[in-house]
Amino acid sequence: MGMDAIPPNEIPFSMGETTQTEDGLLRTPVTFVNSLAETVPGILLVPAGAKPGSLAGVVCMPGTSSDAGRLTEEQFHREHPDKGPLRGWARELSRRGFATLSITLKGTVARRRALEDWETEAKLLAPYGRPQMGILAEEALRAARVLGAQKQVDPGRVGLTGFSLGSYASWWAMACDPSIRTAAILCGGLGSLERDIHEGQPDRHSSCHYIPGLLRHFDHPEIVADCIAPRPLMVLAPLQDPDMAASGVDQLVDLVSPVYREAGRSHLFQVHRPDDGHVFRVKYFNWMAKWFEEQL
Repeated sequence: MGMDAIPPNEIPFSMGETTQTEDGLLRTPVTFVNSLAETVPGILLVPAGAKPGSLAGVVCMPGTSSDAGRLTEEQFHREHPDKGPLRGWARELSRRGFATLSITLKGTVARRRALEDWETEAKLLAPYGRPQMGILAEEALRAARVLGAQKQVDPGRVGLTGFSLGSYASWWAMACDPSIRTAAILCGGLGSLERDIHEGQPDRHSSCHYIPGLLRHFDHPEIVADCIAPRPLMVLAPLQDPDMAASGVDQLVDLVSPVYREAGRSHLFQVHRPDDGHVFRVKYFNWMAKWFEEQL
């Protein structure tokens, strides 16, 4: 992943002015920097009146076309039933009692600008052994440290989630760092990289999905079995999602389920496979919210 070490427990961050929203939340702009000295913008939402250490926290990360602003919009809705992002979902999580830190992740359109810029950067980082997925995971972990440092948050009760690109960052970050308690992966390309190459639609992914040298050693199922299990993990893997070959998800389930079962924790590996495509629906959000209510 190109990380010399996982981020330290204390990450410097800056906070803007806090305002109270009409729906009973404290909203604060937050920024921190990644190891490339790039500024990562975020929005912290905390239920007003929360006592110190009383809240579970969730780092919320957007898909490629979204950003922290869309995740924290007041209205929780989809503009179109079958395409485009779900908006306001991080704010809805906070209305349900979670502290959330939404970040505009590296690789989103808001930060990368053109796809050509993203791919040029990947090319130039490769000789330094810095695959972009490692930087995404690092940003997720740094965000988790910042969220855990908030006075209302119990740092032992922090989870990660996101849709699409944000979920890639979530599961890779959890695999790298045993301090992450749980994650909810929503259409996050988790299954089998080998099956994605041979049976999927490789052109749908940018180069960050194809981590150099990975398949010389292991694949996604082995990573989850050895680096995440038996911590709680929820996976949304729709059967018609072109970003993840269904046969790869089969491999994941076949290898990982016995690991949780042998640990007496079968209930902590939850895989949803609706007959659907690459889309974040309100009902999937409700599955995710219930998961965090149970696991955090």
